[in-house]
Amino acid sequence: MKELRNVVVGVVVIVIAVNVLTGNTAGIASFVIGLLADVTKSLQTVLIAVALPALLLGGLIYLSPWHRDLAIRLMSGAVVVLAAAVVGPLLLHWLQAQLTAYGTRFFGAAK
Repeated sequence: MKELRNVVVGVVVIVIAVNVLTGNTAGIASFVIGLLADVTKSLQTVLIAVALPALLLGGLIYLSPWHRDLAIRLMSGAVVVLAAAVVGPLLLHWLQAQLTAYGTRFFGAAK
């Protein structure tokens, strides 16, 4: 299994190196950002479904004076997950639109 992982990592590194050396960094960035945008859109529902009950549970635990530290940690983690779930897809779609509009000029390849 380790050998297969090493082969996959090696192929990915070779593909990235060839694309960078040929000046196709905009294509790589566009592909990666598009892939991440699709993944974050798919995971948005799951992240919200996990974060909201954690936020509610943290609020209930906060009522106990002995467990307030745990409640604050739980609620702050839930707020970070909610922010990532809501803002993440928007930011990635905006970045993908900017790369589409500017293309290789975004990386300074074409003048």
